[in-house]
This record gives sequence, C-alpha cells and structure tokens, in this order.
Amino acid sequence: MPVQATVRAGDHVAARFGSDAAFADLAVEFACNGVTARGQVLLFVPRRLRRLIGDRLAASAPLRAAARDGHVRVVDPRDVQLAGGFDAARLHTAYHDATQAALIAGYPGLWVVVDMSWARPSVVDPEALVAFEAASITLFTEATLTALCAFDTRVFTAKQVFRVCQAHPVADAAGFGHRATPDGCGLALSGETDRSNALAWKALLAALAPDHHVVDISGMSFLSVRAMADLGAAARVLLRPLTVRATRAQATHLRLLHLDDLITIDVLPPQTTPV
Repeated sequence: MPVQATVRAGDHVAARFGSDAAFADLAVEFACNGVTARGQVLLFVPRRLRRLIGDRLAASAPLRAAARDGHVRVVDPRDVQLAGGFDAARLHTAYHDATQAALIAGYPGLWVVVDMSWARPSVVDPEALVAFEAASITLFTEATLTALCAFDTRVFTAKQVFRVCQAHPVADAAGFGHRATPDGCGLALSGETDRSNALAWKALLAALAPDHHVVDISGMSFLSVRAMADLGAAARVLLRPLTVRATRAQATHLRLLHLDDLITIDVLPPQTTPV
C-alpha cells in the first residue's frame, strides 16, 4: 500500500509487509507525512529493528532534525502496548491520552506507526485484536490521531491479516473517513466502504452517540449494498429516528433497499453536496 498517496490526518490505516526493509519503507514514509503535517510522530518498533529505523531516520535530513528535536520518537511496544499485558481498554485510553498530550504540547495531532508484531497470535487472541482495532475508530473522529498499523505477513496468516484489516477504515482498495457534522448532530463521511473495511464501518455505526441522529454519506464515492443495509440496522437501535443525508443517486439506492422504512432520507441539492 503506497502510504504517501493515501494517508491523511485522522486516518486509521492498515498495511501489510513481508520484510524488515519493507516495514522501514512504510515507517519512514509515514513519518515524513507526519512531520510535513507538523505532528508529533511516534514509531513503535521492536528492539531488533531499532538500528535499521534509526539509520533510515538519520538518512533523511528533515527526519534527522525532527528526531533530534523530539518531534519524532522511536518507542518499544513493550513499554506501551504490552505494559502489564494486553488490555484493550487501557490501550485505548493510552492512545487518547497520548493524543491529548501532543495537542497540549502544541502539535496539531499525533501520528503513530506500529509494527503490530507485538500482538502476534501467541500473545494476543486474534479476535480480541480485531475487536480492539474496530472499537478504536472513535479515537479518530477529531482528526487529531493518525495511525498506521503494519502487519508482518511472516507473523500473521493471510486470513488473520485480512480480517484485522477489515477493522481499519483505510485498508486494501477502500478507505473512508469520518468527522462530526458542523452542527454536531451526527457524522459526515467520505471515501469508500466495501468488504475490505466492513468491520470498521459497522463499528462506526455502532458507536453513534445517543444524541446523534444524522449520518451524512453525500461525500462518499462508494457504499456496498451491505454497507447501506448496515445503516438500517443502526437506525433500529438509536433512541432518535436516523436521518441519512445523501445525493440523489444514493437516495435511489437506499429506497431500492427499502431503507426509507427505517430512516429519513434527506436528499441534498447538487450544489451543496461536499466535494
């Protein structure tokens, strides 16, 4: 996955790698993005790769300067992700607190790249990892946390990698983003959702706050039939009726699925549709 072409502030990205050099390429490219965005950058790297990553950072003048100034730091996953053993709730809080600390320090956000080998199947149950990654979607709503989770195909099976990638909004061929609507009554979405990020999509809809009653999909370029049906499932459990803001073409598809029995479809005029 070419990180430079896809990553934006607030993205939660999954990528695969099959060699130490490939991980270094991902990590350094992601760090460059973070430094360009003026964010604080943390690279969670196992001890055996610290020298390789250090050499790659030193080979780049901007990254070398950022590392010297403390804007880029290399961290051992055992000190954070596995401190006291894997605890999803503690780790969720740790990422939240680290993001807040970066903001307090004057950065616009925190950029994190992680070699996910710390969560190898012998250490963390694969389904527990999938659940953690999916539930973390609420950490990215304000676009102050950006993360790249890199999965070593020498450590995880192809099936395990595919499933955990589904728990990331940006994975394989599809990627979606989400932000709070300007009026604070729900979420505005962009990008694409399909089978490759289906678990992240479900987690986002499941995490809608009780006072959220709007989902704006007008900025999305593609939703699978399953993703549209998930909107109806989400509407069934909300305390307030759900309004879906959509383009005319999207509204047609929603009605073909008979979702207008479950949701209110608000068709946006073409001139107000987000780009």
